[in-house]
Amino acid sequence: MKKRWAALIFFVAFLLQGTVLHLFSIYGATPNLILCLVVIFSFLYEDFNGPVLGVVFGLLADVCMAQYVGVAALTYLLVSLLVIHMRETINKEHLASIILVSVGSTVLYNFIYFLIRSGLGSSYSLLYWLKLQPLYILYNSLIVFVLYLVFIKRVVKYRNDRYLIWKKH
Repeated sequence: MKKRWAALIFFVAFLLQGTVLHLFSIYGATPNLILCLVVIFSFLYEDFNGPVLGVVFGLLADVCMAQYVGVAALTYLLVSLLVIHMRETINKEHLASIILVSVGSTVLYNFIYFLIRSGLGSSYSLLYWLKLQPLYILYNSLIVFVLYLVFIKRVVKYRNDRYLIWKKH
């Protein structure tokens, strides 16, 4: 995918995250669109749009919406590097793979974010963090699944072609 299209998609996600996503919150949990895009772009594409745009829009989100600057950017970078490593070891064409990556990325992002903010003096408790994890996992996994269905068609051509499967063996 071209860099300008990826940047535009991230920008739209950033705008939605900062404006209308709070309308869809359940017990204070909302989906993290930037994290979902970082996961999809890092998992499906070989270029480094996922990590780079994750850091850029993480910094932008921190400046506009967070108490500390750099926490989300660092966390997006760490998550994207893990997703890139997972991409090399698991098959990206299976739906179970993307769900596993989505759940793992959501938990890892939230845990690292919680640890960094706790170290900086945040007042959130571990029980509050644990209480919201199922909602974050459900929200982010649903969005990553939908994004996967949209983007996999562009990444893997002729996914269900018998000839392609025959030639692999």
